[in-house]
Amino acid sequence: MSHTWTHVPGVTLLGDAAHLMPPLGAGANLAMLEGAELAEAIATGPGDLNEAIHAFEEQMWGRASRWAKITTAGLERLVSPDPAEALALFDQVQPS
Repeated sequence: MSHTWTHVPGVTLLGDAAHLMPPLGAGANLAMLEGAELAEAIATGPGDLNEAIHAFEEQMWGRASRWAKITTAGLERLVSPDPAEALALFDQVQPS
């Protein structure tokens, strides 16, 4: 489950605007983390704003993809008619 975009100079997305995942709480937490990471990337980056933003996006996309898989498995577990099957699915997806 990948959601990326072509880098636009001086612009990026954070949180729910940047992540395609079920609403199970990860999006809001990622938004707070990403806001701090983006600020740090700009403040301590290579001096070029666009390079700092693009490097931040690359890092964000990888983490967001992992959490999208985790939350999708969680949603499937919550709505599954077979609890044993749902538990097996949930155990397959772990954060890395």
